[in-house]
Amino acid sequence: MMAGASGAVPQPGMGWRLQSESLFGWILSPTCIDTALYKEQSARSVHFSRGLASRSRASVESVQRLLRDTVQEVLRQGSSIVAPLLRAGEASRNAVVGWFAALVTGSQARTKSANMMDQGQGPQGFLSMLENAPVPLEMQMQMQIMKAQTSGFATSGLCVNSFWAILELVKPIKLPQVTTLEPFYLLREGPHDKEVIGGFLEEPRFGETSEVEATKEYATSKGHLKDPSKFPAQIFWLAIRAFHVLCVPVMKENLCMVAAAGFFQQKNPAVMETALGEHLVYEAILGSSAFLGDLGTFLNLVMAFCLGAAFPEKAAEFAAGKVLGSVLTEEVSPQWLVLPSCILEDIVEVLEIVTSIQPPGKGPSELFLHLDAQLLLLLVTFILGNGQHVKNPNLRGKAATLLKGLTANSNYRHLVENSPVLANDIVPGCIRVFTAVEKTKQSFYDIRMQLKYQLRIPIMELFERVLPLEAHKKALKSFATENPDEFLKFLNNLMNDATMQLEEGMDTLIEIRRLMREGKEAELTRPAASSVAEDEQTGEGTDLYARSRADPKAHCKQYMQMGHRTISTLWSISREAPMVIITKLNVLQQMLHNCLNSCLDRLVGPRCLELKAPQKGQVSDFEEYSFKPKELLQMIAEMYVFVARADKEKVQKTITEDGRSYRPKTFQKAVSILRREQMISADMLQEFSTFVQELNDLAESQEAALANVTVPDDFLDPIMSEIMVDPVLLPTSNTIMDRKVIERHIMSNDDDPFNRKPLAVKDLLPQTELRDKIVDFCKQHGIVMGNESASATR
Repeated sequence: MMAGASGAVPQPGMGWRLQSESLFGWILSPTCIDTALYKEQSARSVHFSRGLASRSRASVESVQRLLRDTVQEVLRQGSSIVAPLLRAGEASRNAVVGWFAALVTGSQARTKSANMMDQGQGPQGFLSMLENAPVPLEMQMQMQIMKAQTSGFATSGLCVNSFWAILELVKPIKLPQVTTLEPFYLLREGPHDKEVIGGFLEEPRFGETSEVEATKEYATSKGHLKDPSKFPAQIFWLAIRAFHVLCVPVMKENLCMVAAAGFFQQKNPAVMETALGEHLVYEAILGSSAFLGDLGTFLNLVMAFCLGAAFPEKAAEFAAGKVLGSVLTEEVSPQWLVLPSCILEDIVEVLEIVTSIQPPGKGPSELFLHLDAQLLLLLVTFILGNGQHVKNPNLRGKAATLLKGLTANSNYRHLVENSPVLANDIVPGCIRVFTAVEKTKQSFYDIRMQLKYQLRIPIMELFERVLPLEAHKKALKSFATENPDEFLKFLNNLMNDATMQLEEGMDTLIEIRRLMREGKEAELTRPAASSVAEDEQTGEGTDLYARSRADPKAHCKQYMQMGHRTISTLWSISREAPMVIITKLNVLQQMLHNCLNSCLDRLVGPRCLELKAPQKGQVSDFEEYSFKPKELLQMIAEMYVFVARADKEKVQKTITEDGRSYRPKTFQKAVSILRREQMISADMLQEFSTFVQELNDLAESQEAALANVTVPDDFLDPIMSEIMVDPVLLPTSNTIMDRKVIERHIMSNDDDPFNRKPLAVKDLLPQTELRDKIVDFCKQHGIVMGNESASATR
């Protein structure tokens, strides 16, 4: 029974042997999940093999209750053996913990991509494999059992039963005990502790290797590793490992079955029934109230533990639910550095899974009823806003998606709207993760659809939900003031996204129409795997790039939707906090020149005819591709008004300097269309109309003034050849540039454009004497500079 618990460190590959050759393995093995192991006697073969499409939900749930009761009886039998052993003394208790630790270590190969049913590619990869590979689903499951035997890991059924048994052992640990659960546990070197730690020593930590080594010295010097570890800490850390090795891979398998059941519903009913039957036996356990209750209790402990490790001085406050201040910090504690990064990844991934498999209209998963709402929101906000602690931009982007989903629940939404900590931290966290996902690594599945755009969508939706609230609006203004460089990069990314997404959507629409006009509709569909080049196929002939070869129609619609979403977010910021845009001339110029002017010119300027219906009399295809030019024009016009209310002179002067997209006729045409279509309120239309008239008058007078004067070369920016408003010296190259131009460059590159040496905004040296000369020159010749001051730009 105690294989792997005799004092030797458990070895990878022992999982199958412990399942098939030990007493505990024999007791915990009976399960409804392992279809391929039990074959004709399996729960799916007996109860869910045929006619699932016609079965009522009531009859399915009746069978699931029966299966659930059987598994719970297995756990009760296991508990009847484990409980006396735990009470029999330290040696016996260590032997029980050692067996579970050996099973986890022996099954850790389950977490490797090659041993996962989806090959580590997620549900879409699994569907692609089923659709294109000749191996049927039944055979895929048989192969999974063969992998378990050859690689030595336990089957899914035993993994779930064993993890649940461990959760029962964790249940007596209450939240106030979180402070005793040893963040430094992975640094212990005792034989029994090493059994518990197992493969976690190989997992990436939040800290670098050198930081972990330094932390070990710190923990030793402070006496944190002096006393023997306690049973609660041992079983807690064993549960974290079991969650990673025994639970998460099985939940991923269930997600794949749900995806396959939906995908093949019309294409292949046999595959659909197999996948749906598998999901139903998984759901009998993973969806049961008892399992979800134990899992929720455990996750509450883990969340409080992680937050307490990040803020050791507040650990008791997190456990008690009485947190004050902020969960955003640049300081990284030693306790945090040694934690395996998979802890947070597993939590977020499991919450993603239970959310995605929930049937439409059924409400949130029952798991969320067992989670501490405040702890979860604090942890998610912590992940969003602390790039020093959580360096994985993908994880932070997923956390934003999770937070957006949580706000649909009234309990979570109330906390988001009213908690002082969350009101102070959510907007800064969203800003930071929006910028962080710019560095998201893309797989070959994301060649055409950039992953960063998908991760940014829920962030923008969160902005629109919370910005109208006064506390969150205040947090936005405070962040912009206290962290100007970070905020400028955020706005720069937002504006670049809006322009690129809409341009891509409109260009693709024009290309689609060309192909249809020329009778080349075949080019609008994705090529079959057999027709792509050999170097773009797997060994089985599957198209490596299948997901990225989206047809142009889907590509167009996706980019139109994203562009509309991004413009809508910029509209919200312009309406709620226009001063954060106005106070930085380089940001204002980026917004007006590269974003609003460019989009306005595309919608109603000389090229707008390209976007009209293909031929006279034909129905517009705008709705098919989610193109909403009227709404876009309305939001763009209103954004001009919002920022002009903050500083009309500066806005109008900046627009007139745009030699690429600004055309007086275009702005006047926009007024005419808005009036004709009655697209905005009468007051807003009047305000925009007056703004445009004053803008065009200013442009005319500026043109006349500049036509009669020669501007000295040293008054002009060396890159843009425009009169400098706020000249600054670049100490790295001894060049003088206009502040707004060089700051825009630094937002993207962080270097001197003339020699590529590192350069930050704080390094720029104001040239006040030169600026005074420029101001005098412009006044003398009637040239409007705007009212940007040197002090306002620092």
